[in-house]
Amino acid sequence: MVTKAQKFRLGIFIFTTSMLLIIFLVLVAGKKIMEKRDTYFIRYENKSVTGLQIGGPVKYHGINIGRVDEIKIEKNNVENIVVAIGVNGGTPIKTDVEATLVPIGITGLLQIELIGGSNEADFSTPHSFIKAGNSTFELITGKAEIIATKLEMLLNNFVNITDNENQQKIKNILANVDEMVSENKNAINEIMHNVDDASDDLAALAKNINESAEEINRLLTDGKVEKIITNLDKTTSEFAEVDMAKLLNNADETVRKLTKTIDEISFTHIRSRQDILDIIANLEETVEYLNEFSRQINEDPTLLIIPRNK
Repeated sequence: MVTKAQKFRLGIFIFTTSMLLIIFLVLVAGKKIMEKRDTYFIRYENKSVTGLQIGGPVKYHGINIGRVDEIKIEKNNVENIVVAIGVNGGTPIKTDVEATLVPIGITGLLQIELIGGSNEADFSTPHSFIKAGNSTFELITGKAEIIATKLEMLLNNFVNITDNENQQKIKNILANVDEMVSENKNAINEIMHNVDDASDDLAALAKNINESAEEINRLLTDGKVEKIITNLDKTTSEFAEVDMAKLLNNADETVRKLTKTIDEISFTHIRSRQDILDIIANLEETVEYLNEFSRQINEDPTLLIIPRNK
């Protein structure tokens, strides 16, 4: 039999538990109830929202900012569905934001994802409509329809190609190709052989050109060419300055000696011999030639290096 003390203790326990439960509900649920939320509306025109549920999450840039509060059919147009969402108070919602339906994993449920929004756009006011964007499912469906259409065209073309008439044409073409290859097999082999020989010759030529280029590069880098040019310039300069002057002096000296000899012979009394006269005439002609040569050398010393063409 239950005593009064046991009943009293049971009553105290139930009362204490009830109070703790009430306090917990006030602290947890009350905070959610008292939380300030902004309400916005989304109108989906002629579009199914299967998978979207009341209490479903609303995200913006991947951040959970609210939940779905209400889903209803618009009274004025039954083809439209109006979704009311509640977002955290003060959430910056721009006028160019779009609300898309995004699947939650593989559960088949949908959530609302707000995308877009620029700094230049104005802020949306609570209880205004947010533009509905294309859902991921619609994008996939649209691409699937395009792929299906192209696949159907491809299959139709394949069917047209593989009909009896085209099959016979393909067989004839393959037979002609096989016959041409058989008839020209030797010629093709000879062409391939010639191509191989030409490739070998080109490879050898390229090797020789490469070796020549390396040799020229080596000569240029060793400085031998520059040294040869320097020595040639030096030799030409010395020849022009030293040897030319020496040759001119020798020519003048020879002219003087010949002139003196002619003078001495002219004053002799040996006139009886014809050969002496011939010698004198030759000497006079030689003197004239030497005088003319000396004059030309004085006028143009380069004749000693580069003779004039006759």
